[in-house]
Amino acid sequence: MDLKEKIGIHLDQIKHLKGVENVVLTQRDGNPIQSAGVWFSKDEIFNVSSTTSAIFNVGIHLHPNTLKYVLIEGKKAKILIAPLNSPVHSALNRILQQQGIFDNKHEFFIVITVQPNANLGGIFLQTTEFLKKIKTTLITSGESFKPPLVQFDDHRNQSIMQDLIVKKDDVFNFNISSYSLNLTESISMELRKLLNNFSIAIPDLRFGSIILEGGFIASKLIRRTKKSEEDLYKNSAMSYSLFQTSNQCAWLLKKMNADSILLDCEDRFQFIYGMEKAIFSAEIGKSRQKLGLIRLILPQFSNKIRYLIKQAFEIQNYNISDINKSIIDIKQITEVRP
Repeated sequence: MDLKEKIGIHLDQIKHLKGVENVVLTQRDGNPIQSAGVWFSKDEIFNVSSTTSAIFNVGIHLHPNTLKYVLIEGKKAKILIAPLNSPVHSALNRILQQQGIFDNKHEFFIVITVQPNANLGGIFLQTTEFLKKIKTTLITSGESFKPPLVQFDDHRNQSIMQDLIVKKDDVFNFNISSYSLNLTESISMELRKLLNNFSIAIPDLRFGSIILEGGFIASKLIRRTKKSEEDLYKNSAMSYSLFQTSNQCAWLLKKMNADSILLDCEDRFQFIYGMEKAIFSAEIGKSRQKLGLIRLILPQFSNKIRYLIKQAFEIQNYNISDINKSIIDIKQITEVRP
């Protein structure tokens, strides 16, 4: 039995678990290895693998050495991105070293699409053994899975980028509006108050931030973190980028928008909730509150934040409309002046 057949058997076993729709095995550089489930074209598999690789690499950058998995949730499905990081024995480690793979935790990972009401806990338990077998099969195959870099011409690059665009007919405007960060004093105070109340409801909160389009922090609350101010701003920009890329992944797989993202780490959780032109990001320790309770509390606060952000942008659009009207009026007066 060749390598492809062996991996295919394990992927099919995962695919047949209740609630699982699709499984894609890929590696850190975005090169797809094999898939099972709903039919994909080669370009679709390439796009999904590249996008999920980007998501996971940003996750690793945000939480180096501690990230366990990334969970993207939307109305139509949940998308689980998990590395094959199960412990391996010394003989397998020697094979990895011969292949030039030293950081074996994140070399390979799997993308599993499940139905929105599926029992993720049960799927985790049932897939653990399959993932160990897949990793052992990959390592003992003798293949490095490090193909030479592929170069494309301009036409092929444009084609790939076009496939990754979530909304096909959008016209992108790269001009920066001077009103893009305009929050009234009352809305700013309300956002700050919400974050304070959130920290009371979640005692293990390390820091929380409301991040506007482009990664700009509208409001933040720092409780228990050793990160510097500069690191927090960098993490905010990367968290916004992570959410946008996850939106692309969700659209590619299920033609849906991502509602929220969970990054599960060894000692903390990071939650990212999407709202129009903004996200709410919170990093929470694991010592005092269970995941289930946190997931019950978070939507209540994210909905309130979403309402305030919506108000802010409505005020912004109204102000811009007034300014544009004034400019038109001045222009008309100037044109009729003798």
